[in-house]
Amino acid sequence: MEYYMQDIPHQDFLPIFVVSAMVIIFGMMYAGFFTIVKLRLVKNWVMILAYLSWLALVGCMYYLGELLRVEPYTQKVLIGAMVGYLIFPHIVYFLLEKVHNRYEHSEPELKT
Repeated sequence: MEYYMQDIPHQDFLPIFVVSAMVIIFGMMYAGFFTIVKLRLVKNWVMILAYLSWLALVGCMYYLGELLRVEPYTQKVLIGAMVGYLIFPHIVYFLLEKVHNRYEHSEPELKT
């Protein structure tokens, strides 16, 4: 099946605008909740809010893809981006913690 550029119906412009804004908001909420939990500024149960924000982000991204009538390849790229957005912060904070422990909590080497 071939895909062609299709015109977006006029009635879809407002939902596209609103869902696009929600993608940004839920993405910021996920990053924000994740960060404040990892910095130990709040209790660990707040991480549930981060994951709920990520789920809302995935839902909005899926709906946005439906509204824009994206091709199957683009759908796969969007899925990969959402999985990466879930995993990448874990990798970053893991590496930051290892670097911090190695360089901040080790005894300084004496040069003679």
